Amino acid sequence: MLLLPLLLQSALADDVDLLTTPPEIRDREYMMSTGIRFRRLFIPDSLIDNWFYDEDSPGANPYKRPSISAYVVGLEYKFKPRPMNWTMYIEYMGSNLDEGYWDDVDQGIDPDHEDGDWVRADNFQGWFFGGDYLHEIAITPKEKNVWLNLLLGGGLGVGFITGDLAFWHPGSNAISDTDCYTTAPAYIRKNECEPDGVKTVPRIVPMVDITLGLEINFADRATIRFDGGLHNMFYYGTAFGGVF
Repeated sequence: MLLLPLLLQSALADDVDLLTTPPEIRDREYMMSTGIRFRRLFIPDSLIDNWFYDEDSPGANPYKRPSISAYVVGLEYKFKPRPMNWTMYIEYMGSNLDEGYWDDVDQGIDPDHEDGDWVRADNFQGWFFGGDYLHEIAITPKEKNVWLNLLLGGGLGVGFITGDLAFWHPGSNAISDTDCYTTAPAYIRKNECEPDGVKTVPRIVPMVDITLGLEINFADRATIRFDGGLHNMFYYGTAFGGVF
């Protein structure tokens, strides 16, 4: 019977020790980290409406205009002499662009909804690398084992684009096969005719970054970041990393 009170006393003492243990702070002039990031890039439909009709435009054809979006998977390395975060990254960008009808906005009173192009992405993708600067602002005290940072910054990069954007014009503007459905719109010709060509896409393109993020720091051992901003297109995403 005397054993039980001794065990309880020992357990309570251990709990007190855990509660009073000071947080583990790694007091160094700089840290480094590596991680993986995921992003979704997009252009809002409300912005594209300025240049192309959608199915809900008055008098437009019942073809849903494709959304412009992409996904990014990348690796990043950070050199962190606080409050600075110098970042280098390499990433793969895959396109989520579906094929579809692009009916450009006419300036006249009576728009022609049959003069649009049908566009199909063929293996459209890219590889990018670059660097960013992110300034770190502590939101919660760093004296704790877990704290929250605000990150603000931007940077530049460059990428190589592969793949093509095949297109069909309406029959009256056909290029490759001028005898194929010469009076039909592009959304009919794409089923029966060869593409009229490919859209000219620059192979080497710059990358511009503007970033606003929230980072959860786990005792300078690991971080989770949620961010958004501009990555040539609008984006939101997350990143996970280890600190050393």
